[in-house]
Amino acid sequence: MKQFKRQILLLIVFLSFTFVAKAQFYEIANQVPQLLSPALSGSFNYKGYIEASYIKGIGDERIDFVDISTTQGFKYANWLFMGVGAGVDMMLPSVDIDHHSYDPAVMVPLYADFRFLIGNQNKIGINLDLRFGAAFLFDSFPTNNGWLVSEENFYLRPSLSMRIPINKNKPKQAFNIGFAYQLIVGDFSGYHWDSNKGFNSLGATIGFEW
Repeated sequence: MKQFKRQILLLIVFLSFTFVAKAQFYEIANQVPQLLSPALSGSFNYKGYIEASYIKGIGDERIDFVDISTTQGFKYANWLFMGVGAGVDMMLPSVDIDHHSYDPAVMVPLYADFRFLIGNQNKIGINLDLRFGAAFLFDSFPTNNGWLVSEENFYLRPSLSMRIPINKNKPKQAFNIGFAYQLIVGDFSGYHWDSNKGFNSLGATIGFEW
């Protein structure tokens, strides 16, 4: 008798779970057209950025960067932008090992970008920007105590900038002036050891958004 009651209870629990899962599935399925509708109708609020910066390496293993990047995506609210981007970073040697002059190298970051606007887009405001992704190095690069040798490196770049609108009729257009911190983490080959190492940089940025 107890075993029969236990089987009945398990059957009730299973049917209840099935009903809830089915109801949740239909709820999600019904929301999909609402999520896709803006993309299909073209009513998403497209936005683009272009930015140039000079970033100075800090610490013992210094790498300086001059870069230009562009980000494309959509505004999901007056204060939130999400997109993807790519850049071309010129890496400048800050060392002269054994009186040998090294050539610059090229790194290409590919990243996801999240921007948060503090203030009204019709007035001067503040942009908080967070990029993260991968940076691809096309050649090894010298530092004080060895070489950055990874072809693929972790890329993180938060920045803070002042947003200055330039057109009252088109408030989406604005200049951005600020500063950024950049972290590159990759395989490092030292003169006496190999390891995974982070390279820190700080610098200034200037950009335009539309």
